[in-house]
Amino acid sequence: MGDVTAPPISTIDDNSLRLTLATLGEPAWRAGQLRLAAWQPFVTGFVDIRQLGAPLRERLAETLTFSTVDVAGASEADAGATVKLLCRLADGLAVETVAMETVARRGIRRRSTVCVSSQVGCAVGCPFCATGHMGLRRSCTAAEIVDQVRAAAAALHHRDLGPVTHVVYMGMGEPLANLDATLESVRVLTVHGGISARRITVSTSGVVPAIDRLAAEGPPVTLAISLHAATDALRDRLVPLNRAHPIHDLVAAGERYARRTGRRITFEWCLIAGVNDSTEQARALRDLAARARAHVNVIPMNRISDSPWGPPDPARARAFLGELHGVRVTVRDTRGNAADAACGQLRALLEARRELRPDGTLGPHRRVARV
Repeated sequence: MGDVTAPPISTIDDNSLRLTLATLGEPAWRAGQLRLAAWQPFVTGFVDIRQLGAPLRERLAETLTFSTVDVAGASEADAGATVKLLCRLADGLAVETVAMETVARRGIRRRSTVCVSSQVGCAVGCPFCATGHMGLRRSCTAAEIVDQVRAAAAALHHRDLGPVTHVVYMGMGEPLANLDATLESVRVLTVHGGISARRITVSTSGVVPAIDRLAAEGPPVTLAISLHAATDALRDRLVPLNRAHPIHDLVAAGERYARRTGRRITFEWCLIAGVNDSTEQARALRDLAARARAHVNVIPMNRISDSPWGPPDPARARAFLGELHGVRVTVRDTRGNAADAACGQLRALLEARRELRPDGTLGPHRRVARV
């Protein structure tokens, strides 16, 4: 990580980068060269930028921070197509980042998606989510979010997998509770990372004022609302933030977002046996989605070791989906179970192995595969 008090190369603005290089006696055009090199997945430090002379590489390492995250280890699932990274931050805390390559029929590679964490832990406290059990330690900086993507790109490259094409803010934390860093990181990813705003999804459990600000200030990313219940009585239990921003207000904010950005919103629905898989919930969800013209993404719950909840049986799931006629629906493919990288499972396996303490710091006995 180097001197993390130095400006991160990932988020330093162009003028500041040119001024920094000027103090080193370098021309302004060097900024573009350096920026481009830093985003290459095979470049893991200034030492790897061979088009720069060794003296300049050494001075850059003293002046700028190449990355604000250090990959402490990785685990794999899905025959290597899913990789979970344990990213250590400068203060000893850690977050988890997941990279997934989607393989189409006939073995044609289509896309590589990186799921980033926006906070160390989460304050929302959804009872079915593993991350919610650890509480919130702090929010990530924009550089820490962006550098997760860069680290994931390097991990994919190391495994001969495709380049990063999509980024989803669906890891640890509530992205809209860390809106400034989320906005800045999205801008960096679109401007310098070469990732279209249409290929970035920001998830929220329902921070209504931040949804309006995201619409006003951010690039037109896809907004995914973690709904999980279609009535306030149930959603108050599943997503405690609903008590501050009930469903009516949340859906209205989603509709405003869609109108302003021209982007269809998504309702995320973690399908939990005996909790939100009833016919009544399905019909209420259908009505909400039809009103908001929203896409519905159903995710059968991934089992968590210390949770009594789990996915419904296939027949029950089919019955639930059958009630959603007239609405655009996808059922998310469950990925990363072997690595505890699937949705809702971040934290569990690493804590069990003492690789990640409940307070978000790294444990003393890390036994993870090398990146």
